[in-house]
Amino acid sequence: MKKMIYLDPSQNEIVKRLSREAKTSEAEVIRRAIVSYGGAKAAKMVADTRRVTEHLKKYPEWNDDPSEFFRG
Repeated sequence: MKKMIYLDPSQNEIVKRLSREAKTSEAEVIRRAIVSYGGAKAAKMVADTRRVTEHLKKYPEWNDDPSEFFRG
């Protein structure tokens, strides 16, 4: 699937440098970055869920707004 994206000049330079260093296309650099970002988001979600679960085990009466928990 084709996508058109706009990069800041500094982002473009980073993509160009990474593609040269990895000896791959700029598109492949962007694809890898997306996979990496998605993986990091998934890992954070799992970690946050574990934190909430452990907190609930420790404090079963806890019913605060979960968004407050994630900020602190």
